[in-house]
Parts: sequence; C-alpha cells; structure tokens
Amino acid sequence: MRSVLAVLTACALPGLAAAQVCVRNDSGAEHLFAAEIKGGARIVRWLASGEELCARGGGDGVVSVFESADALEGCSRLVPSGRTEALLHYADFDRCAWSSNQ
Repeated sequence: MRSVLAVLTACALPGLAAAQVCVRNDSGAEHLFAAEIKGGARIVRWLASGEELCARGGGDGVVSVFESADALEGCSRLVPSGRTEALLHYADFDRCAWSSNQ
C-alpha cells in the first residue's frame, strides 16, 4: 500500500520528486567519494575511474573526495541539485581539479 501511495503522490505532485547531486570520478585513479544532499543521506563509496555516485534528497548538496579512508583532508564542492560534478585530478588540501573549474 505504501509503494502505491508513493507512486500516486509522485505522479500527482511532480514538484515534490526527489532531487539529486552526483559526483563522477574522471581522475584515472580510485578514490573515496562522498555525496550529500539537503534532506537526504550522505553516501560514501570508493569509485574507480569512470564510476559515479549520487545522493537523492530535496535540494543542493556537497560532493567530496579523499585519497584514503584515513585522510583528514580532501576536496569538496557545492553542487546544485540536478548536476553531476566530475573530479578531473586529485590534489591534497582542497586543490583538486573539478569539471566546474574548467
């Protein structure tokens, strides 16, 4: 019953459909990524080059990348809802090259 109600609600109120922010690894090396969106969960996963990670929620979000699970520093970007940000090159201390920098 809940799933039927959710489908009916989404069809009747398209403006309430969940938004998403995504991050794609275009760096050529595996890194630890996180995607977090307002009103949604934070998802963390290792991504090989070419893989993508998305978080669904209700607004804009933040994507991050870390060299390892033990890393204290990484790189983060604010991402508008509906957009995929691609990491082009990883560099320590928030000096990564992102697709929105180009």
